[in-house]
Amino acid sequence: MSNDIQISEREREILRLVATGATNQQIALQLDISVNTVKVHLRNIFSKIGVVSRTEATMYAIRSGIVAVEIQVAESPVTTEEGPGVAVETVTAIPPRAAMTETDAVVLPSTEAMSVAPADTTSLESPRVMRRRLWQQRWFWVSLGLLSSISIAIVWFVTSLPFAPPREPSAATPVSTPDPSTSRWTSRSPMSNPRDHFAMVAFELEHEIYVIGGQQDGRATATVDRYDPANDRWVTLSDKPTAVSHTSAATLQGKIYVPGGEDAQGEVLTLLEIYDPRERRWERGTALPAPRSRYALTTWEGKLYLIGGWDGNRIRDDVLIYDPVEDSWSEGPPLQVARRHAGATIMGGRLYVFGGENEQGPLRDSIRLDPGTLNEHRWHSIAPLPQAILRPAVLTTISTVLVFDPTSNEFWQYIQNVDAWQSFSLPDQVTVASSAVLLDASIYFVAEASAPLPGAVSEYQAIYSVLLPIR
Repeated sequence: MSNDIQISEREREILRLVATGATNQQIALQLDISVNTVKVHLRNIFSKIGVVSRTEATMYAIRSGIVAVEIQVAESPVTTEEGPGVAVETVTAIPPRAAMTETDAVVLPSTEAMSVAPADTTSLESPRVMRRRLWQQRWFWVSLGLLSSISIAIVWFVTSLPFAPPREPSAATPVSTPDPSTSRWTSRSPMSNPRDHFAMVAFELEHEIYVIGGQQDGRATATVDRYDPANDRWVTLSDKPTAVSHTSAATLQGKIYVPGGEDAQGEVLTLLEIYDPRERRWERGTALPAPRSRYALTTWEGKLYLIGGWDGNRIRDDVLIYDPVEDSWSEGPPLQVARRHAGATIMGGRLYVFGGENEQGPLRDSIRLDPGTLNEHRWHSIAPLPQAILRPAVLTTISTVLVFDPTSNEFWQYIQNVDAWQSFSLPDQVTVASSAVLLDASIYFVAEASAPLPGAVSEYQAIYSVLLPIR
């Protein structure tokens, strides 16, 4: 789930404590609020981020950067029956001392660090003394929280790719590794209405995928299709109010936002149409300040970021930001290089943009925007893509960015801590597409009508866990 929810600072504080495993009573004592107030906050948080359990809330906090997790990986990948990957160990609430395999793929915290019991909250100390004592233990809770978050994250999810950072990486040199296992690729039912240049988005609250608009026979269409991965079934819904192609879609606060695009006459639009999947109705938001199509789109810190694109005359370098609470647009830091068809994603609380094209052709450029730099109007260059990619499919798993090139049928993993790329070749029978979304533990690719297999759907199990025995 992307970091697309407007969460208050108090809610962030509660979410961090939830990630430590603290109970409602412990949270109430630490923050000097009532247990009922904690419950109200938790209901609001769960509703905003679309989760139903504390574990899911913890995973959201990790993926959005609210809670930092560092996983140390050995230089040799682990190969299992599921294919190459990173092995993890199950950790119980009070874990016994456990031995890793000889590869030591993941370094877990020690038993002593994880089995410290929380302070006794049933003593007869006065509330003032108790609050002071709990305040003094604040840093203890923070440390314990990080360790607990690591354990929860490792038990439930781990990135599937066998990434092993090189000893002395070059920022521009990809690192070669074995191909991923074909056992994690599955063909699904093809899209019922194949078309080109459509918008595609995962609606995680209902565990469904939406394909919106696109081109059929060279003209924009208003067709909307919904795919249910659990039942492998496509359903055609009521049309979008405006036929549109060369657009993108993103989820924000339980709704799907589709800005701009190109109409049936090829005119670039400024409209913003918003779909509520639960109410099954469309509405309009404030129009864009300028026409845009073929842009990169993502959600960050509760807002919609529309990056670069095409205005009907030239490729753009500006960034437009939509605030759903204010229903208004503003401008963000302009790009270093104008581009369209780029890929954008969020990882660790940072905004990344990869590839695309400008007047000179496809780009290798990769850039990053950090929190708090919006007023400084500054993007940071990072290691460029190993090769220029016109329309990359960019996905973020828990702690890594994957970039797929449908043209060469290859993909790469960005290794953040060493600012380098690791390359992978896809199996011959697997074909990826520029239109892709991450839903639950899998990446879904949907081919366009002009592809060799029109509307073909491929699923890649991007996240899995391997359980190792405990001695």
